[in-house]
Amino acid sequence: MKSTEHWLVHDHSHHERLLGDCMEAADIDDWWALDRAFTELVKILKHHMAQEEEVLFPAYESKPNASCKPTDSLRKEHDRIVFYLHALLNSIKERDHEKAMDALLSLQPIMIHHHETEEEVFLPMASHILFAEREQLSRDIEEYDSAVSSRDWGF
Repeated sequence: MKSTEHWLVHDHSHHERLLGDCMEAADIDDWWALDRAFTELVKILKHHMAQEEEVLFPAYESKPNASCKPTDSLRKEHDRIVFYLHALLNSIKERDHEKAMDALLSLQPIMIHHHETEEEVFLPMASHILFAEREQLSRDIEEYDSAVSSRDWGF
């Protein structure tokens, strides 16, 4: 368990590396590599978003001194990420280079902004507010089964 005040730490670098892999593969029309990187990216994002939406955000929102504005904004960004992942999936199915690049070039800044917002604003704030429950909440996040997530990804 992390003992510092900022114990809620996410490593988004893997997400961004996979997105970069998608971009590289799409740039050269390597559809097999793009499909592989996309599948891995979606797999980890489904789990990551479910941990946040089903465990972390509700724990934060349950506190009387916590504003729902940050989590509402983060959920909306999740929705936008999923929207562009759908567009990317469709472009992969169609083997459409232009649509793939459009989806990726739209998705990249949204994901980077989202990660920065979480890491620089929300997680430090949530770490402070949820500090007393950090041990149990860390276990709950780690053990969460994303297969029971309420988000319908449609794929």
